[in-house]
Amino acid sequence: MRRFLFSCTLVAVLFAAAPANAQSLGTFRWRLADFCSVVNVNVIQQGSFYQLIGYEEQCGGNPRLPVYGSAMLQADGTIWLGFTTIFPFGNGLHTQVTLNSSLSGFWRDNANQSGAFTLNPGPGPFTGGPRITPIEPITGDGGSKGDSLESLQAQLAELLKRMAALARKQ
Repeated sequence: MRRFLFSCTLVAVLFAAAPANAQSLGTFRWRLADFCSVVNVNVIQQGSFYQLIGYEEQCGGNPRLPVYGSAMLQADGTIWLGFTTIFPFGNGLHTQVTLNSSLSGFWRDNANQSGAFTLNPGPGPFTGGPRITPIEPITGDGGSKGDSLESLQAQLAELLKRMAALARKQ
């Protein structure tokens, strides 16, 4: 009997001490007003940050577009999301969102588009056209027009190396 109780206690301690790995919080839908685009992402908790994986639904028979990104809880209680939508020919549309406690908020992207970010917008159809991809990086604080292709490739290689190092640590 003691051996059984010891085994049960040991199993309970081991499971309690095991780190919580990727845990899905479910799929969330947000509309990017004033466009007809709706982002559908699975939110996966990864320790203290959240991974976003899904797609952006466009109107007018346009294809669904892959979306990936992350979210972080801020000290003031807001949640910041950052995600990239990949358009045909590989153009990336980078979107930054600030959510309030109702999980709705405001979005803006690197094509100088912005608007309300509404949780569970209903079935649609929605007014407005699909979002467009940026032709150039954001000017001013948000980007640099002076980056060469080689410089950007070197930056990407460094980021990939860092991500691989982080993956090995987990």
